[in-house]
Amino acid sequence: MSENMQRIRTKKQRRRVNKWVYISIAAVLILIACFLLYLRSADKPVRAAQKEALDRINGYVTIKDVSRFYLYNGPKEDYSVLVGKNKANKKIIVWVPKKKSGKVFVKYAADGISEKQARSIIHSEKNPEKILHTKLGMENEKAIWEVTYLTGNGNLNYVNLSFEDGKVLHSIENL
Repeated sequence: MSENMQRIRTKKQRRRVNKWVYISIAAVLILIACFLLYLRSADKPVRAAQKEALDRINGYVTIKDVSRFYLYNGPKEDYSVLVGKNKANKKIIVWVPKKKSGKVFVKYAADGISEKQARSIIHSEKNPEKILHTKLGMENEKAIWEVTYLTGNGNLNYVNLSFEDGKVLHSIENL
């Protein structure tokens, strides 16, 4: 085969390889874009609930720099819980009931235990295999931390700790 023919064949092979590289890169980029769109749409109800809670407290409580947001579904009442800073730059927590007629509660974060402390209490008292989540809630007008965890044998457990002092208020164990 002539040298010229080999060059032409090599160029064609390079083009074919380059074509597949570009197609592969495009496919990966499309998959990443689809995944990001999926994540954004999955988060939409939570963002809508946060906006609704902020709209409800507008004019009543000034909260800026919302750092955490929790949705709490209690046995009697559901709450959106906002954690952020007030005008004086102090960390506050606002419990906004789902019912428009419900009472909004506001507390300073320093007046209760932190999420880290709530988790620590559960670790020391219950020795969980894995803590699934920790979130703020409200039961009978009492601020709580709801901690959900798994035991070593895979049983699901819920414990409500008092926000003020970390005492166990209620637990549902071994589900």
